[in-house]
Amino acid sequence: MKPISAFMFSLLFLMTACDQPRDRRTAYKTKGLNQNEAINYNYYNNDGESGTNGSDGSNGTTSTDGTNGTTSTDGSNGTNPELPTCSTSTSWSTDGQAGFDKTHTHIGAYSFCRSQTSDTEVYIQLQNPILDAQLCVIPTYTSGNRAIYVGEPRCLVIQDNKKIYKLTLLKNRTGYQNFQVTGVMIMKDKAFFYPAPFYQYLLSPDAFLFCSQWLDQTGDSSYCYAFDSVGQYVYHQY
Repeated sequence: MKPISAFMFSLLFLMTACDQPRDRRTAYKTKGLNQNEAINYNYYNNDGESGTNGSDGSNGTTSTDGTNGTTSTDGSNGTNPELPTCSTSTSWSTDGQAGFDKTHTHIGAYSFCRSQTSDTEVYIQLQNPILDAQLCVIPTYTSGNRAIYVGEPRCLVIQDNKKIYKLTLLKNRTGYQNFQVTGVMIMKDKAFFYPAPFYQYLLSPDAFLFCSQWLDQTGDSSYCYAFDSVGQYVYHQY
């Protein structure tokens, strides 16, 4: 097989830009990593929110901040914060080690769910923090045996296996804004070698977006077969 041509490289970047002109790295940083939103739930993190040994009064004893053990500064009031209300039954880990809902070779044990009230609000918890890359979530719509993406990736750094992270997905792909999100592609924002017809190293989100767009425009599924053969992704359906 011949390596992908210079023309194909140009076509790849043009196609990636056709939905919304942007620099992908900038888009990930500005629209993906939002710590105020992402770390919205913080269960069992050994700082008192679980109702024991807290220095802020959440353990039900007199604290140094004057809350007198009734209400802590984080509002936990000595009890665990309410778990996310999910569209499907989902189990979460209380200690970061056991109780996860699913497992996959790409990211290990994890729990993931969609909000009961919105198809763009999702929650995720990982047993194994990912410290060398962001984790990206791409909203998809299922059509037959195909996962069609409806918005660009949202990415975040997951550093704590005792935290449940919240992420708001985007439905901003031209022509797909009104599609219902029925699943997500979850993958590390890392480069892997993809065989022909890619025949090169690509960041996983880029490889998926390109194969999906190429399939839509040409009907050629060879790039998606190459993406799938590497297996560096999780397809999570609701």
